[in-house]
Amino acid sequence: MDKQFKKIIKELKGHSGNKITLVENDNILYVEKTGDIERNFERMKFLYENNYNVPLIFESDGKTFMNMEYIHGLDMKEYLKTHNIKFLFNFIFDILKQFSENSEVVDYTETYYKKLSFLDDVNDLPFSKEEFIYSLPKKIPRSHYHGDFTLENLIYTENKFVMIDPVTIEYDSYIFDIAKLRQDLECKWFLRETDLRLDVKLNELQERILNSFPLAKDDNLLILMLLRVYRHTKSGDNNHQFILKAIEKLWK
Repeated sequence: MDKQFKKIIKELKGHSGNKITLVENDNILYVEKTGDIERNFERMKFLYENNYNVPLIFESDGKTFMNMEYIHGLDMKEYLKTHNIKFLFNFIFDILKQFSENSEVVDYTETYYKKLSFLDDVNDLPFSKEEFIYSLPKKIPRSHYHGDFTLENLIYTENKFVMIDPVTIEYDSYIFDIAKLRQDLECKWFLRETDLRLDVKLNELQERILNSFPLAKDDNLLILMLLRVYRHTKSGDNNHQFILKAIEKLWK
């Protein structure tokens, strides 16, 4: 992309710590993501090359910047306000089915200990690190995956859904993707800053997904995904309190 004709339209909202900007260059709109983008680039490239619905990457060095297709459409708040869940469920089911077809069962115990080491220094959760790891299912099918499969990372455009912001992570399974999606379906994380009520649709969507993929029904997997957010919150802030309440409700 020619920097001489680059025009910044607006900053876009993101949660990764990277800078995300909508840019116009030679009458073409694209999204520029800068920062530590290596894991995003790797996962986006993988999903694109395997024919999943993700934005096209125009240009990237694979590490510090990525220019990609701008997907203009409805976020899932707006989509669910005006649509029933049938088409969305079909899309999610098809994606998860494709992910699950490329799988082998592995033991994630070592991954849990590595990723949850921060719990040794935490004192406001209803469990210790050892108690929580003991509660988690250990053998899970490793598969194709998105890595941050939330409703916030889906866009509806031109009669289809597109997945954005995938990431390469150690929780590399469609089962963890479903657990991450439950962060929105069960806990309503993506609605935390609105008064929008979508409980009936979200509950039905979750029920259909879990009935189709029963290995993902374990609430402790959902807690595991909530802990990914928890470790980046500050004690006492709204997000921290939201996550704590959700974990306390789920922990049995």
